[in-house]
Amino acid sequence: MTEEKVVITSRAWLLDFGRDLKAAVGHHEMWQVLISPKLFDVPCTSPYCCEVLIFQDRILPVLDIQYLLDGDKMILTKDNVVGIAVYQDDPTHPIHYAGLHLASTPQNIYVSDDTACDLPEHQQYWEPLALSCFSYKDQAIPIIELAYLFSSVFNTLQQSND
Repeated sequence: MTEEKVVITSRAWLLDFGRDLKAAVGHHEMWQVLISPKLFDVPCTSPYCCEVLIFQDRILPVLDIQYLLDGDKMILTKDNVVGIAVYQDDPTHPIHYAGLHLASTPQNIYVSDDTACDLPEHQQYWEPLALSCFSYKDQAIPIIELAYLFSSVFNTLQQSND
């Protein structure tokens, strides 16, 4: 009798930031998706995170990954998409919310250990944010750590690099 290998899969959200910048987050880390939300500019802030939105009595920062990684601001359309992400910097701390500019609505996918791969050399810009990486439709997709992305440590490093 042969033993069948059981492949365990996990749900994730595939996020498209435009210009072929894609990453994933855990299924529980994408709370909602807003189409054409009203955004407010915040002067004297980092160019990759210079907007906020007001959602359910919260003021949420909205991060532009495209600008953060390649210095080009995402071109917004009248139907721009903002994903509301949730994260915790520590399991004993409260949940935080933040927005991410997206080129399209997130795609629900399944990921398994069988698809794990190394982050390619040409995608090393993801390295500080990537928890791991997997292959999806012949493309390496990093799984990003939202708590670090929105942390004061990361943002202080980014401001010192500007």
